[in-house]
Amino acid sequence: MHPIEAWEGLKTKNGDGLFVPYDELMVAANQTQFCERLRVIHPVIFLMTLLTYRSFHLVPTFRELWQHYVRLTGYEGYNNSEVIKYQSFYARFDEYLVNYLKMVVSLAMEKLESNSPWKLRGSLEQFSTIYILDNTLVRLHDKLNLLFPAARTRKPGKSAGFKVSVLFNTVAHGPCSISVFPERTHDIKTFKIGKWVENSLIILDLGFFKTWNFDKIVRYGGSFLIRLKSNSKPIVTKIPLPEADSRYKDLIGLPVHEVLGKLPHGPVAMKVRVSFRRRKYRNKRGRVDFCDFYCYADFNHTAQRWHTYLTNLSPEEFTVPEICALYTYRWTIELLFKEIKSDNELGQKKSVNAYLSESLIYIAILRTIMSREFYSLVSKWLAQNSDTSIPPLLWSRIFIEHLPNMASIIRKETIFGFRSSNEWVGLLKDLVRCSIPIKRAESRLLQVLQL
Repeated sequence: MHPIEAWEGLKTKNGDGLFVPYDELMVAANQTQFCERLRVIHPVIFLMTLLTYRSFHLVPTFRELWQHYVRLTGYEGYNNSEVIKYQSFYARFDEYLVNYLKMVVSLAMEKLESNSPWKLRGSLEQFSTIYILDNTLVRLHDKLNLLFPAARTRKPGKSAGFKVSVLFNTVAHGPCSISVFPERTHDIKTFKIGKWVENSLIILDLGFFKTWNFDKIVRYGGSFLIRLKSNSKPIVTKIPLPEADSRYKDLIGLPVHEVLGKLPHGPVAMKVRVSFRRRKYRNKRGRVDFCDFYCYADFNHTAQRWHTYLTNLSPEEFTVPEICALYTYRWTIELLFKEIKSDNELGQKKSVNAYLSESLIYIAILRTIMSREFYSLVSKWLAQNSDTSIPPLLWSRIFIEHLPNMASIIRKETIFGFRSSNEWVGLLKDLVRCSIPIKRAESRLLQVLQL
């Protein structure tokens, strides 16, 4: 296997694109005006510098990143030109670089989805994919508090932060959409519904609970799954339990939480009706509308409370335990956030430069996508040749630890101009060897995916 080449993008042995091809990177740099002509800065080497750089100090510095770029391009500079100065390198982190990284992230996410070997299994095969949406906060330098004031802090008016909205694609096993907002932006305003939800299932956190959005998802031909809010009062219209017409007929028309207090402690699926008010139109108050959904509930005997979920998935296709197990898969995006922050240093480097702070977010996302593509490649190879599986978080840790070796090979290719496929094969073998756990461990992937 030859998984990566610095000058031609990342490729597998059979020529299929693994990351973003070299030509597309050059076109993206030209379209975003980040690097229209090749002089001192080469956009591909610049991107490889950002992806393969990792600080080993307690407090990372920007000067380390500049020195890493100098090492990759050679101390004579790119194409035997003058070595770029620190001030000029720092000035490259502007709005053009942010736009360049945004475009590269979009291209990388498209490539990740198109090359994914994963498929949904069982009753989930009816969906094209499963999306998981959630937001995470990234702390910024305190001097950016006027531009991006923090929402929750012990120092009001003195802290700054970004809110990064990530849409996780289960089939691609990685992010498929990234948006950056000021921290004070409400979660509802980061959720934009469109035709992309058609024939798919989206799992949401409580912060995105809004009945009007659920109706919009259904009208676009999608499905949703979310926990039922404690102050929400959907009205029960049907209880499909034995002898429900005679024993529980008095409960019809009551709110869900009142009905659950009078039902036996066990799994139950109920048909409910929720009301919501439409948006204002021409300064007129929106009318009240109704939607029929399903409420799945299961009693937790340890915590002595009900776990309730709201969805449009029919009980004829899914049981209550299946819905509960499906919602636990939402934790996958929390593991993704842990991977981005712990292994890919999201939020660890702080700068007074707002463009630099935003660039570091897209760099961390790109590095995560690259790690996930290698993970899919290796997992597919292991599934065909052995019964060994690698936990995603363990793979992420080992992959980041091998970034210096990857940077060393790229340095030889960019400076001396030769490509050593044997070194890439050795690096890939070492990645697999270090990532296989000593003890047999179950993969973090639930049984909703298959290779």
